[in-house]
Amino acid sequence: MKICTFNVNSIRSRLEIVQNLIEEQNLDILCMQEIKVENKDFPLINSDIQCIIHGQKKLHGVAICSKYPIDESQKGFEGELNEPRFIYTFINGVHIINIYAPLGDNYGDKFEYKIYFYNKLFEFLKRFDLKSDKVLICGDFNISHTELDVWDEEIWQGEVTHLPEEKAILSKFLDIGFIDLIREVYPNKKIFTFYDYRGAKVYKDEGLRLDYILVTKELFKYFKNIEVLTAIRRKRKPTPSDHVPVVAEFNL
Repeated sequence: MKICTFNVNSIRSRLEIVQNLIEEQNLDILCMQEIKVENKDFPLINSDIQCIIHGQKKLHGVAICSKYPIDESQKGFEGELNEPRFIYTFINGVHIINIYAPLGDNYGDKFEYKIYFYNKLFEFLKRFDLKSDKVLICGDFNISHTELDVWDEEIWQGEVTHLPEEKAILSKFLDIGFIDLIREVYPNKKIFTFYDYRGAKVYKDEGLRLDYILVTKELFKYFKNIEVLTAIRRKRKPTPSDHVPVVAEFNL
């Protein structure tokens, strides 16, 4: 089973990229964030793929598209505050949660919303047995966890996504039993999944890691490989998202 998380920054603007990604990577499941479209206007990606869409006009929005049957699904949860940022599905024996977390700010109202969102997400996770269930959380977390996840630690100290409280959120996922797949495979390597459009950041490798795939230990037993597809971000045509797709493969 191959699953990808990708902040597309508008599905209609990135439709060709998404279609090529599914074909070239032979994806089974694609979790998208920031689709920026209402459900009724979500484009047809592939006739063989079923999509659960939780969208909104011009802003936010998440979707999960799968070649496997989607056995259960839930659009939205208590932490959203009327912004579509969460989808849960049960696919091929795996509980999959796709999130587009609020960006936040420096300790204002948006920061409080971000903390609220994650607190409610941790409450949602209580329904699972994290020791025995196959659970995967992916998406744009809007958190750069450690110094390996920012291109310049000195510059990013005290900045949004790298605040102490935000880093503590990611640490809590690990504390309750989740495994960060990228860090498991690359424990000491700087890896980025977001590059600002301004200043040709992707060509300077000045980025952030904001996108994650976290899994429980039970699912990790089946883990095979993970890739960060930075080459897609470097292409000029079609115009890429500012985020990089991340693909994980499991022997399921």
